[in-house]
Amino acid sequence: MTDAVQAPGFARLAPGRAVETRLVAGRLQAVAWDLTAGRRRVLTRATHGVDLSEIEPGGDWVWWFDADPGGEGRWRRLPFGAVGDGDAGDPGDPGDTGSGEPGGGVALAGLPCGRAYGLAFDRAGTVAALAVGVDGATRCYLTPPAGPARLLGSAPGHLGLADLSPDGRLLALGGRPDGPDAVLLRSADTPPAPEVRLAGGPGRRLWPIEFHPTPTHGPELLLVAGEEDRYTVATWRADRGLRLLPALSFDAQISVGWYGGGRGVLVQHERAGRSRLLVADLDRPGQREVPVPGGTIHDLSCAPDGSLHCLWSRASTPPRLLVLPPGGGGVGGVGGVGALGTEPAAGEREGAGRRSQRWTAQPYGRIHSFVTTPAGHGPWPTLFLLHGGPAAHDRDSYDPRVETLTGRGYAVVRTNYRGSTGYGPRWQHDFGHRVGLAQLADLAAVRAELVADGTARADRVGLCGYSWGGYLALLALGVQPGLWSLGMAAHPIADYPAAYRAGTPALRALDRELFGGSPREVPERYRAASPLSYVDRVRAPVLLVAAEDDERCPVSQLLRYTDRLKELAVPHELVRVAGGHRSRRTADHRAVLAAMLRFAGHAWPAPAPAPAPAALLVRLPHRAPRRDRRRGTNPEPGKEVTPP
Repeated sequence: MTDAVQAPGFARLAPGRAVETRLVAGRLQAVAWDLTAGRRRVLTRATHGVDLSEIEPGGDWVWWFDADPGGEGRWRRLPFGAVGDGDAGDPGDPGDTGSGEPGGGVALAGLPCGRAYGLAFDRAGTVAALAVGVDGATRCYLTPPAGPARLLGSAPGHLGLADLSPDGRLLALGGRPDGPDAVLLRSADTPPAPEVRLAGGPGRRLWPIEFHPTPTHGPELLLVAGEEDRYTVATWRADRGLRLLPALSFDAQISVGWYGGGRGVLVQHERAGRSRLLVADLDRPGQREVPVPGGTIHDLSCAPDGSLHCLWSRASTPPRLLVLPPGGGGVGGVGGVGALGTEPAAGEREGAGRRSQRWTAQPYGRIHSFVTTPAGHGPWPTLFLLHGGPAAHDRDSYDPRVETLTGRGYAVVRTNYRGSTGYGPRWQHDFGHRVGLAQLADLAAVRAELVADGTARADRVGLCGYSWGGYLALLALGVQPGLWSLGMAAHPIADYPAAYRAGTPALRALDRELFGGSPREVPERYRAASPLSYVDRVRAPVLLVAAEDDERCPVSQLLRYTDRLKELAVPHELVRVAGGHRSRRTADHRAVLAAMLRFAGHAWPAPAPAPAPAALLVRLPHRAPRRDRRRGTNPEPGKEVTPP
């Protein structure tokens, strides 16, 4: 299994240099990759790990975000050839050096501590633009690398920096996709030119992606537009405004980036749990599909020579780095991984379970689930492993938790309930602000089908989830107490109004979209969606996992829920862990899974289990990539947490 968790970020002007984020001795670290010498060097030794790393266009300097467990920190900058912890193939433990020195100086003098909302460079690498979240607002800075930070402006709430134009004169920022500031184009000139705002609305969502690297008629921005039942590629230029391209319209989520010179684009289409790639030219009709093995592309980047580097997996195959030559030819391997065809190669992990897909018909559509069952015959004790988000979806991709649970004798169900991406805008948005309750109806329908066909034991069906998935687990235990006999929730929302008040600006914006307003504006919707409202009805054993530094689902709102469970004498356990909402250390995720296995074993006594697989407990998030890669941008980031 590769230890890479992102596709490489390449230096535009130095084709032989790239930076990667990789697992090193159980922590995510920034790694310099010298393609010419065929050598990787670990650059950082951050105690809490590294979530974001970038390389300047010239390839001489690497940036990485030094965040605390709560997600706040500063950008640091160090030379590409800096002496770190040595070769990536034989590193020491970067978190146990004793010094606590993370590596690299502060990137910009005067830049405040905050949340990383984006980093971009001009084409030559002489100017850097940054967006930083500070005290509930977004501050934008523009400066030469290593120079003093120059504040361009500030706006309340969350704005993500999508890109900086090649000439360094225009910033593209994204706000709430359906709001009046869905796209904000801000001038970097002195004095600045007037801002341009592209508004979304009830029937249209907009996401800025990136500027054309070599524009011929002024800056040209590539966007994605989400309409009632489609996602469409779009462009913007000052002389002609926003234009949608109906020839590049798709029924489910897409990511897009400029590709191959001219006005070529690369589209990644996510539908029903699988990825596909297409190449098109905006000046010519038609599109061509790039052959990729069936499964999921977790992350994607384009090297200066036009080759595509894909971090890929499928249910039977742990993550691998694949390379597609310029133009999208055959698939090859990277870092010692052999070539892949469309079927599992010899030695691929088939695991202990049998895999199938289910489509459960309902009046409003079909609910898609991935089901993995142990060897032998059912019915089995069954766990619904709920994804977070809700703007995310389970895929045909490798998840070691599934393998571990089926090895212990559990059937595992991963359901893409309403609100999930990958099934079109209607499936994601059209459930009438019935937050949580609509999703529980989907889970109940799938449960009934699995019990009826002999897959699930009716008396042993439980829920297990992280973040928003953990929230759904807690909500279901109170709303549907007769259906679920076990609940396990890591980093969940338990008191929705309280979580809203304590959340980050980006999460509050997401909640306002989900509910149609804030708790002050629509209090009855938040009460109806809050697990705390139904805690008096909970009867099943409950495991809760909380982190003191969780900035997304604060521990304080969870403690109110556990206090009430204690008053009601409901069997429960609270496990406290380090690492914030999403730890960058595999040991933290191992500990959470071990606690869940122990708790489920006590709640559902069973025959001696088969041994768990020895694979590293790594599940790759389908994440928004580093800004200079952009190809795999997830247009709707949410509350999802996926163990790295």
